[in-house]
Amino acid sequence: MANDSEQANLFELHGHSELHGHSIEVTYSSTSFTGQPQLNYRDKNVNCSFMGEEEIRIQDSEDLGQLITVTLESGAADKPPVTFTLVLPEVNVIPQSGGTRVRVPGILTTTRSLFGGPKLGAEKTYSTVDLRGTAQFVVS
Repeated sequence: MANDSEQANLFELHGHSELHGHSIEVTYSSTSFTGQPQLNYRDKNVNCSFMGEEEIRIQDSEDLGQLITVTLESGAADKPPVTFTLVLPEVNVIPQSGGTRVRVPGILTTTRSLFGGPKLGAEKTYSTVDLRGTAQFVVS
């Protein structure tokens, strides 16, 4: 039997943020029908879609895989900036199958406002989310 596997290009994930006390759903496609990456993020307060390299920042990490980052809140006077980073390893799957179960971390990063000047303490706080779901290869 030949090993006809492909690298997954569609991830459908969900998890629960212990810090924020609500569920999170993330769908990420590295090659959507437009040929560009697409990420959909939803929790009880935010429902956002991101497309292309202007909105989705992809960084390769030697040890972690790809870091896929989007900005959920750009930071207004009363709200600090918040980003979401999906950590994805390479996942090999059988094309057009039901997918392979995966478990990956998501990281919500809040950057403290420096309004009024620098303050003591950490400028960023992190909340990790244990995401589970499927990884599959689909033809765009």
